[in-house]
Amino acid sequence: MSPYYQDAHVTIYHGESLFLIPEVGPFDALVSDPPYSSGGAFRGDRMSDTVSKYVRSGTQALRPEFSGDNRDQRSYLAWVSLWMAAALRSAKPGAMFAVFSDWRQLPITTDAVQAGGWVWRGIGIWDKTNGARPRMRGLRAQCEYIVWGSAGPMDVAEDSVSMVGVCRRPTVHGKVHIAEKPLEVMQWLAPLAPIGGTILDPFMGSGSTIFAAKSLGRTAIGIEIEERYCEIAAERCRQEVLELGA
Repeated sequence: MSPYYQDAHVTIYHGESLFLIPEVGPFDALVSDPPYSSGGAFRGDRMSDTVSKYVRSGTQALRPEFSGDNRDQRSYLAWVSLWMAAALRSAKPGAMFAVFSDWRQLPITTDAVQAGGWVWRGIGIWDKTNGARPRMRGLRAQCEYIVWGSAGPMDVAEDSVSMVGVCRRPTVHGKVHIAEKPLEVMQWLAPLAPIGGTILDPFMGSGSTIFAAKSLGRTAIGIEIEERYCEIAAERCRQEVLELGA
């Protein structure tokens, strides 16, 4: 298994995460934003392409599609359970995880991480502040959620930090990936791995997690099934310089 890209801090693999995860451990934390399979209210809606589901009408998007976003809830539960179980076998004892979800898939995600053998310990919140569509006579869906926990008992070291449970950052403007998370949001989660530790993102997209890890003194492993996004992330690695501790 050869990396698509590698430097002193980052390794990128192109391929199917379910098959590659068992080959890339051990790691100290899994931080990932998998496809939610959440766009649309019905099965037919979810089968639409990702631009149709997630890009506002009339907005021109020059971003590649991403795959794996058309599962119903039963298949989503099985899928997340499978790759979380594979990740558990590659994780260090006491490794942490943080998996993103929206409101619709939150109950399924909390079930799936436990079915995969991890210990669910809580939920964090990313408040997008201004990033949600207006909703008349209802609450605006301006938050996404982070299901987090550990591989068995948590290893609380002397240099462990207490992390806040809410991160308030607006969505990315001019983003490369349709579902791209702000770098600051991923930097909020990077301390789940100790300084010098390794963070795995099995659904890397355009690379926000790996850049956050690198910027805060961690190494990172990214896996991405879409080669175009591997290319984008690798090019960013070549061009972007991030100071440790930024």
